[in-house]
Formats: sequence, structure tokens, C-alpha cells
Amino acid sequence: MSRTLPRRALTAALAALGLLCAGAPHLAAAAPPSGKAAGVPASKAARVPAGKAARVPAGKAARGGGAPIGKVAHTAGAPRSAAAAPAEAPLDLALPVERIKLKNGMRVVLSPDESSPTVAVAVTYDAGSRDEPSGRSGVARLVMDTMARSSRSLPAGEPQRLVAERGGELHAEADVDRTTFTAALPANELALALWLEADRMRAPAPSGEGFEAQRRGALERRGAVLGAAHGQGAIRLRELVFQGYWPHEHPALGEADDLAGAELSWARDFHAAHYGPNRAVLAIAGGFDAGAAMALVHEYFDGIPAVSAAPFKDVPFPEQTSQRTGVVRDSAARAPSILYGWAVPPPEHPDHHALALAASLLGRGESSRLPALLVGNKAVARSVRVAIDGHRGPDLFSIDVRLAEDARVGDVERLIEGEIRALATAGPSQAELTRARRLLQSAFLAGLADASARARALGEHELLFGDAAHLNGELARYFAVTREDVQRAARAHLGPTRRTIVETYPPAMPGAAPPPRASAGAPRAGGRARAAAPEQDAEVAAPGKGAEKAAPGKGAGKAAPSKRADKAAPSKRADKAAPGKAAPGKAASGKGADKAAPGERPAKAHGAASRPAPDPAPTKPAKPTKK
Repeated sequence: MSRTLPRRALTAALAALGLLCAGAPHLAAAAPPSGKAAGVPASKAARVPAGKAARVPAGKAARGGGAPIGKVAHTAGAPRSAAAAPAEAPLDLALPVERIKLKNGMRVVLSPDESSPTVAVAVTYDAGSRDEPSGRSGVARLVMDTMARSSRSLPAGEPQRLVAERGGELHAEADVDRTTFTAALPANELALALWLEADRMRAPAPSGEGFEAQRRGALERRGAVLGAAHGQGAIRLRELVFQGYWPHEHPALGEADDLAGAELSWARDFHAAHYGPNRAVLAIAGGFDAGAAMALVHEYFDGIPAVSAAPFKDVPFPEQTSQRTGVVRDSAARAPSILYGWAVPPPEHPDHHALALAASLLGRGESSRLPALLVGNKAVARSVRVAIDGHRGPDLFSIDVRLAEDARVGDVERLIEGEIRALATAGPSQAELTRARRLLQSAFLAGLADASARARALGEHELLFGDAAHLNGELARYFAVTREDVQRAARAHLGPTRRTIVETYPPAMPGAAPPPRASAGAPRAGGRARAAAPEQDAEVAAPGKGAEKAAPGKGAGKAAPSKRADKAAPSKRADKAAPGKAAPGKAASGKGADKAAPGERPAKAHGAASRPAPDPAPTKPAKPTKK
């Protein structure tokens, strides 16, 4: 197998998009003029040498101010060696990366690709639900929704219409520890994408009418998550796993009381504190010229002042010393489900890659351990998902099993726990490990198949690890994990005293026995009240679809355990995910495997739902100075 990045596979989707966008109409004055790819004529946009980004002199690439902070001089997809790779060697990922820092603190990452007819701009802010103060849960998502649908110069819905008419797409995503806006357009529309993101960054907080519309939409979205089958179980799992650790314990969707009392000043304060250039990474990937792109970056972003927000201050994480359990009665569920969760080290920890391989061994593909046993051999489950989130701070390793209607919960749990115990005591076979590595590699490369996915991934690695080029070494780090590493990590982090189990049952039938793990005590009420026993959970009353009462945990709406915690229940995503998003460690198999896992990314905002009332007439942006 060739060790080079398969460029044809990575750009097939881009080529299709380029053909669809070739005849996209252009507006005359509502945004920067189209027809040029950051100063390159449209007819030549696809012929810019991919290696040019690494060859631009530092002073020219950063003209107008700003200093280069690092380069990785690799041609996109170029082979490093013609020799055949050993069977266990990963594919050689060599995405071109150039890093520049502006005077206002914004980091810029450039990754040009001469074969791409499209360009993507991703702005990743160092802000998420972990930054929300107590009593204001959900404000990060409220601000993200408003910024996604409008900007300083464009009223609600206009960014989506403008970009769609140019043949592009917009996505927005609020996570526990980041918020990302992505614009993907034909290569000759880079100026529009950069202008839009700069206008969004400068944008004042929403108007009163716009904020009220977003607040109502947040309550409706929360009700939909609670009303979806198995949604409450996923919500309760996250609360119990991170019990006592506010940054991850509280719901990104917002608690009912917080959303009901949300004020416009909350959004203004949060935007002013977190959405400045010094809190952001701007990543550009696809067909563009680095020098011309940097000229536009300086033109649109240099004048935006830095914000003075203090960086996130972590709090001690209370270690779990005994198993925690929860039981949920879900009126939307038709069969039981079981969720397991463990708090595990963050991505920079040496054990994180071993745990990602453990997730792949346990749950990626039909022949992995749990799907083969529970779905194939015993036929006691309809689907199995195993995931690891990838968040800063304590991370979440989760297992989601949807049972067959006649399966017994206790019997299935013994099978699950037996496989985890076997992995921790004997470790995987070499054949299992080889298979898991290859499946993980395939998912990783599929997650970089388009310019949007690459821009997001590069921005996230710059934000989380301080260097976007860190992305190029990910496959090598996974392939360096040994059988002994997986065994040790499973033994250290997936033990019985560190686990949380949440069982979800359909409504009780008349005369039926209580569920086998129901805890003693009064049922939990909505609001912030907690059960008396911190390590156990009484039955949780299930709200009807869209209902707002009898929610689990700290209020009627805990966010599902999610890297992108604003999605629907594990059984169904609330919205479609961004294209090409497939992070390592996320596994699925069995019937119904398309259902969202507790550790998956949250839904993306596309600007259609909960549209706010129109803002005042837009101020049309001036045409940029041609460079």
C-alpha cells in the first residue's frame, strides 16, 4: 500500500462540489466582489502550486504586520518515499501547513491544495459551554446561533442566502471547549468567506427581538432532545460522570430555568469576552494562493481589536471512587438501552491514543468485540457504539448499547463488563490491533476528505495543541500504540470503580416488575435538586415529546454527553453533521448504527431554524482594495 495520502480520494468530493458550483450566480454589491481567488484569476485558481505557501517569504506572507510562527514545507499529497511501506506503517499524512500570528493575537493557518476547486475558511474560538458561569448555562450556544444567522452588516438569514447563491455552505458548531464557524465556497470566493467571518467577529450582540427568537428556539431544541428516544439517558450519563465538575457537568443546551431567565446582557457579555481575534484561530484550506490570501486576511482582520477576557481557569476534578448508576423511564423508548461512561485523561495525555484504540477494538465495525458478541453471536442488542470525545480537561469514554426487545439488561451488562475485563487483563491480539489501526486510519482520512473538514481539523489542532502541524502526526501516534499500552490503559481507566451506568427503560407495563437496577428513594424532580445519594440515581420521570418537565439531573435539560453537546439523543442526531467529520475512537456497528453516540460531535447550525426577527437594514461592505 502506498504511504502517500490518497489525493484522488480526498478531492473527489471537492471536484463534485466544484462542478455543481461552476455556474453559481454572484451578487453585485452585497459583499466583496467575486471572480478572484484571493487575487488569483478564477481560471487559474486551481493551478496555484500547492507548495507555494511554504515558499512565500516570511515578510511577504505577513505583509501589513504579523510574524510567522512556524512552517511545515510539504507539498499536498506528495510522496516522501517511493518505497513500499511496511504492513504496520501508517499512511504518510503531509498536509501543507503555514502558521502566522497577527498583531492583534489571531493565529492564521494556511493549507493550500492545488487540486481543490473549493476553499474553506474555519474560525475556531477558544470558547464553549465550559466558559459559562453558573446560572447562565446555554449562553454559548445562544451566542453561536445568533452569530451563525446574522452579522454586523447582514440581517438574520442573509449570510446563508448570500453564500448559497455563490455556491457555498455555512456551518456552525458549539462544543464544550470551542465554537467553530465554517464557510466553504468555490475557490474564487475566498474574499467573501473572509469578509463574512471578520464581520461576524466584529458583530455586536443581537437585538432584543433576535435574542428572544434564539432563546425560544433554544427551549424548543432542548425539549426535542429530552423527548427523543434515549435522549434522557445520554444526558444523565454526562451529569453523573462529571458530577461535581461544572465545566463538563452542566448542559451545553442550557437548563430550563437558565434559558427561561436568559437576558440579552448575558449574550453581550459572553460575546465581548470570548469572540475576539486573540481568542480565535483562522484556518484556510483548499484552492488559494497563500500570499494573496494573507493580504485579504490583513485587510479584514487587522483592525479588529483584541478582547481582554481572562483565559479559562480549570477547577479540580473530583475523582470517582465507586460505581455510579442511574435509571431513566423514557416514554419514547421502545426497548431498553444501557450507557456506560468513564472520565478519562484529555487528548494530550499519553494514554489517550491507547484508549482510542480500545474504543476501536470494542466497538468499531461488525467484527469488533461488542458488536460481534451482542449483535452477531447473542442477538441481544440492535446496535453498539463506543466513543471517546477528545475534549480538553477530563474526557468521556462511552459505550451505548440498544437492546433487543426480549433481552435482559442484567445479562447484557455481564457480557459487556466481561469484554472490558478481558481487554484489561489479557489485552488485544496482534491481529485485533492491526485491524483496529486500519479501521481507525480509514475513518481518520475520511474525516479529512474535503476542504471544510481539513480547515476545521487544522484549526482545532492549533487551538488544542498549539500547532496545526500536529495533525500530520496523528496517524503515527495511533500506530505507535502497542498491545501492552491498550491493556494498561484499559486497566487504569476503565475499571469498575470509575464507571457510570445509566439504564433506560420504556414506560412500565401494568403489573410489570420494577427495573433490576432501580435505586431506592424519591424520583428526581425538575430544576437543580439532586438525589440524596451521590453515587446512585432514582428513576427519572420521562417527559413527553417536546415536554419541558421532569428532566434529569440539574434541571430539565442536561446536554447529552457530547463533544458537541447540543445534538439530539444518541438514537438520532438533532441536525446533520458537518461533512467529513469522523474522529478517531468513534465506533458504530449493528442495526441502527447510524444513531448518534454519546461521545459524538454536536449538531451543526445551518441558520434555518429559530430565525430571529430581521435586524435593521444592512450596511453594504465596501469593495476590497485589490492587491
